[in-house]
Amino acid sequence: LYTAGSAFPNGQGAAWGKVCPQNMPFGTFRGNVCHDNPRYGIYLDNQYPRNLKRDINGYVVGGCPQFDENGKDNGVTPPNLIEDHFDWHNTFNGQYSMGDISYVRYISVNNYHSMYWKTSKNFADGVSHHVIDSIFANDPRDSIGQLQVYGPSGPFTFKFTNNSFLGGPVGTAALCAGQHCGLVGAGGPCNVQYLLEGVNWSGLMRSQKRIQFGVNTASFGQVQPIFLAKDDSLGGFRSMVSQHLNGFANVGCKHQDSSWDSGYACYQPIRRLNFWVFVD
Repeated sequence: LYTAGSAFPNGQGAAWGKVCPQNMPFGTFRGNVCHDNPRYGIYLDNQYPRNLKRDINGYVVGGCPQFDENGKDNGVTPPNLIEDHFDWHNTFNGQYSMGDISYVRYISVNNYHSMYWKTSKNFADGVSHHVIDSIFANDPRDSIGQLQVYGPSGPFTFKFTNNSFLGGPVGTAALCAGQHCGLVGAGGPCNVQYLLEGVNWSGLMRSQKRIQFGVNTASFGQVQPIFLAKDDSLGGFRSMVSQHLNGFANVGCKHQDSSWDSGYACYQPIRRLNFWVFVD
């Protein structure tokens, strides 16, 4: 299941130059199954659906840019949805770069990468979740697969809500923040905020690693991501920062074991701070 927007960014045939495939809304994909693929199951490639303007023939006459004429986020509201999708026995599932598309009740079972994602953004509607009400599972009796979500990075908040991890073994970690961050084709800066709510780790095999700061990333990608929670998704803490930020021990944050990537867990709400400059 492949959205080939970046392969033909200007369209094909008679539509060449009259469409922007990476920004075409597709509504809802519902109830699909992808299994036993040597590469990807679902593969949404590089998709950012936007509020397009079309002529009577369906050709695009405006709306492809990231921002509208007033400087507002031009992402579709409500977002496009991937609902009730099932991936099994694939090498990869997910996308490289994607925004304003939400996974709802997604199920990933015995894949080599439970989900693979490099770059994303905040939702234009300000409220939607990147992944919600979903299950990531691996049956250890099956020789195929390992449990690992390679998540995106960038200057945004990744909302990961009411999701469960089951089984094992875990690969790099159950949830890794910042796949390929700082490298070509991936998100940056690497100080993404992972906002966890209702995340259930209890179904994991014993002694499995839950989170990791950075994966296959530039060195600073192992330092900059932050995990946040208002509930028990982080073991009762409100935030976790990288093990390399050991100065947080001086403000009462607690050094954790390897299941939390040896990070520092804080009862205080830690946040990133980005400065944006305009060069005329």
